[in-house]
Amino acid sequence: MPVDIADPTLHVLRIRGRATPESLAAALDCPLERVTAALHDLAARGLAEDSGKPRLGWKITAAGRLSADGRMTGVSPQALTLVADHYETFRKLDDELKQLCADWQARAEGQGPSDFVDRLSPIDQRVQRILAEITPVAPHFAEYGARFARAHGQFASGSDSYLTGVLVDSYHNVWFECHECFFVTLGRSRQAEESGT
Repeated sequence: MPVDIADPTLHVLRIRGRATPESLAAALDCPLERVTAALHDLAARGLAEDSGKPRLGWKITAAGRLSADGRMTGVSPQALTLVADHYETFRKLDDELKQLCADWQARAEGQGPSDFVDRLSPIDQRVQRILAEITPVAPHFAEYGARFARAHGQFASGSDSYLTGVLVDSYHNVWFECHECFFVTLGRSRQAEESGT
């Protein structure tokens, strides 16, 4: 029996706000037909709705946001402590990834993924360890490990859009979404963290 993808689909919609079925299929590594069926299931339950604009895709409803947030914040106090502890390591890796992405965007002519993947690989190894530790107690993080692995693999294979590209499920895009997942889970905000408040 196929695994139900309604919850993972709703999770990505919550983090992004809106998404096309095609981008959701890429993020979840799932056939488009299954994602479309999941979206219609969510719509029937009042959790998502079609914007009616193909380029904008689907958006989460207020009820959907409440449901997705409940899944992220409804973990045990012990789980929250574990997530918070590992988040501190994630923040340090965030600085490393930002520098890598900046260096990649300022790369010299002729440089490609093979010149940068040796810096991405150790970041990926460490974030995979974080996710392996927290996913058993915070299962809404479950999809990120596979998404990071796919983006890393694509970049290592020479697909240069998979580090910072905006139109694919690039490493930077997945990182941004995973970071947002930490914020919601821990009841924090990106704005407060960036302002130091």
